[in-house]
Amino acid sequence: MARVTFEGKRYPLRDDETVLDALLRGGATVPFSCRRGSCHNCVLRATEGDPGEGAVRTLRADMRARGYFLPCKSRPEGDLLVQRADLSELFVRAMVAERAELSERVVRLRLETETTMSWRAGQFVNLRRLDGLTRSYSAASIPEEDYFLELHVERMAGGALSPWLCDELAVGDEVEIQGPHGDCFYPEEVEDRPILLVGTGTGLSPLVGIARDALRAGHRAPIELFHGARDSGGLYDVEALRQLAEAHPELTYHPCVSGPDAPADVRTGRVVDLAFDTDREGWLVFLCGSPEVVQAARVRAVGAGVRRADIHADPFDDARPFMPSDREKIEAIEADPELWEALRGGPGLTEILTDFYGRVYEDARLFPFFEKHSVTKERAIAKQYEFLSDLFAGERKFFGLRPFNAHHWMVISDELFDYREALFDDCVRRYGLAPHLARRWAALHESFRREIVKGAPRGLFLDGVEQELKDWEELVLSIGAVCDGCGAEMDVGETGRTHQLTGQLFCSRCAARKVGASNFPSAPPVE
Repeated sequence: MARVTFEGKRYPLRDDETVLDALLRGGATVPFSCRRGSCHNCVLRATEGDPGEGAVRTLRADMRARGYFLPCKSRPEGDLLVQRADLSELFVRAMVAERAELSERVVRLRLETETTMSWRAGQFVNLRRLDGLTRSYSAASIPEEDYFLELHVERMAGGALSPWLCDELAVGDEVEIQGPHGDCFYPEEVEDRPILLVGTGTGLSPLVGIARDALRAGHRAPIELFHGARDSGGLYDVEALRQLAEAHPELTYHPCVSGPDAPADVRTGRVVDLAFDTDREGWLVFLCGSPEVVQAARVRAVGAGVRRADIHADPFDDARPFMPSDREKIEAIEADPELWEALRGGPGLTEILTDFYGRVYEDARLFPFFEKHSVTKERAIAKQYEFLSDLFAGERKFFGLRPFNAHHWMVISDELFDYREALFDDCVRRYGLAPHLARRWAALHESFRREIVKGAPRGLFLDGVEQELKDWEELVLSIGAVCDGCGAEMDVGETGRTHQLTGQLFCSRCAARKVGASNFPSAPPVE
């Protein structure tokens, strides 16, 4: 049996597995998207061993020479020693071949790379100025029809790179490109499935590329493109898109304006509301734009019946870290008496959670999160029951940590979030919950994606301020809580100690009991 060594850990390969399969099964955190060798998101570097010809065939010669390979296509016959890709080695030079103003806010750049680059319309590339400043932009062009790589850049006031790209970069100037990345592109063998494209701002760029790619491939089902802006000045390429839709009856284009004074020939309202005002079960959905819009669209898509596996999202990069507002979000969630009644006022919820955590604690990918900190299955069920029953019944008596703080130390990818939710959805189906109620529940979980998914641990948020990330911290309560050791209520102003990784909170009595002293021990008990 071949083995892959990655970041000090060995991963055995089963007979039917790729290197990527083995890494993911073993709990490694590695980037990936398509699993088919199309997106190149998962590229790694082999320093020892042969990953196989199929794993390098589509890569540039200079990448192959450095040992880069695609683990999703690698089925090695012997052992491999691999490491993460050094992205600084993967940039290539590109010359500006054309620059055009698409609107007062948006500039189109067409680039010619010095070496052949294979991309799919909708994927993004990292564009680097020669001084090292880097931002990501999505491809609007399709290589089968367009010689140049086309990017749309919005002129952002106070932006670091966009003013230079829009106002100073000239034809003949050079930049550096690395990529492509992402799974936001037209997939194979979906000609008969309807496609929904939803975006704001220059999120239109990848969506137009995906639509054109689908039309080029002979897509037979409906394609709906929704582009939203606060005002008509935020729309661009309107006439060109209307002409494209007129030439292809399967394509429908919906320009949308959410602010006042919208022109008569556009739809009025928030683009997310307009795109998901009907059932979308069975649709393929592509979402591009600001992180807030993309997340809102994810929630609406799940609520409209779209499978998470059919949602492809490409939110804009945001240099600012996500700032959670757990309390405000929870307070805004309305009770769901219909769902609570369907769960028999509690017993049904217990039944679903018992089924779910029974499977979680046998799952090689999910169980380690609980095993590492000695969280029992019974405790996990109880905590989740308290949180969900509080939301469904509208009682607002839950004193535990909210979604961000409960998961702040966990490194969870979008893919792992989807994996967990697919397991949960299956438990809901096994219980027999009505489909419209199952959708509402799934949309509720989806609304917490940004609080849970992250690439690195973060500190607790207390009173709107992120705390330093550390193991244990003494804490004066600003709201009432319940001790995770003895279950006693803790009052406002009382001092406790919280574990910054697990989020457990202990009163001074529980913290002192194990050492027989009034001082806090270094590790309060887990009971």
